[in-house]
Amino acid sequence: MKFKEMQYERISVESIAEEEKKLIKALQEAKTFAEAEAAFLAIDKLDRHVSTMSALASIRHSIDTTDKFYDEEENYWNNASPQIQEYSQEWTKALLASRFRKEFEEKYGSILFTNAELALKTFSPSIIPELQQENELVTAYERLLASAQIPFEGGVYTISQMTPFKNDPDDARRLAAWKAEGQWYKDNQEELDRLYDKLVHLRDTIGKKLGHDNFLPVGYCRMQRNCYDGQSEPAGHTGRHCHGGKTFLRVAFPGDCRVLQSHD
Repeated sequence: MKFKEMQYERISVESIAEEEKKLIKALQEAKTFAEAEAAFLAIDKLDRHVSTMSALASIRHSIDTTDKFYDEEENYWNNASPQIQEYSQEWTKALLASRFRKEFEEKYGSILFTNAELALKTFSPSIIPELQQENELVTAYERLLASAQIPFEGGVYTISQMTPFKNDPDDARRLAAWKAEGQWYKDNQEELDRLYDKLVHLRDTIGKKLGHDNFLPVGYCRMQRNCYDGQSEPAGHTGRHCHGGKTFLRVAFPGDCRVLQSHD
């Protein structure tokens, strides 16, 4: 099936909640592993269907941010997803407490439960309003980037359409392309900074509401960093370092170490 042929439907929070509650009860009351596994597979199917519909709305909205229908659907999922997450958390708790945990681990691996434990650390009903705001800010950021119209060599291009020019073999043309795109970012600096600043403070609030000093531990759990104990510095680790009385933020990736001076 081609992407354009995939059928989209909005799924109500109420119908998802009702189905999740039924499957949670089925898992908790299962008398055999077969019954527990049936509930497990059913909720996996439900989650995949919900994720597919949400992804379809998001992708089609990103393709054309002026499409009113998918703009409304994107707003719907921004608001609905955190509410759905509350019921997903109840399923996760039931799975972790299942008397068939050993059987699940033998068939699906212990990583299933490791990741489930991480998932519990990323959510609380108390942060639903913040998660909804986070979704709205991310959407606003993506909408702004998608709206870019960059004049270059007599034409007008989006950010993605500028990529071939930025990789052109000719040094001068490549530089001109980078400057043209950079000018768009400069012209929209105020709005980009506003969105980024609000998102940073919002995520800091999320981290603190979940019992942390900041958002960093939540970010690691969201990424399912199940091989990181918080002591070592794996690829992608972000850390603070002091030198000469100044604080620096280091972000290290394989073959790439970037150091940014902090202003606080």
